Amino acid sequence: MKVQYPLFSQVALAKDIPEHNLKRGNIGTVVEHYPMPEGEEDGYSLEGFDVPQVTIEVADSQIIPITQWQQEEMILTKLRQLSEARLLQLEDYLDFLLQKEKTEQNSA
Repeated sequence: MKVQYPLFSQVALAKDIPEHNLKRGNIGTVVEHYPMPEGEEDGYSLEGFDVPQVTIEVADSQIIPITQWQQEEMILTKLRQLSEARLLQLEDYLDFLLQKEKTEQNSA
């Protein structure tokens, strides 16, 4: 199921957009939604970004909810504090969880 961001909601960039000097985590406001047929990514027009009178066109995969971005940043901060040995253990555990997720999706 596609997530549709309401008009005038704020979202964070999921990745850098170098052609506009924007970085992952920059916050913009949804000013237009371009629904696409099933199987294709919706599009959005965003404004804000401390760039007056500039509208940026993005695909759905280029934006995330602000709360998700904040959670990811919190997790990255914690990861940076782990030793290399703990990071290797965590990587193994993440592989296990991803395999379990894949198995559960195939069962559904």
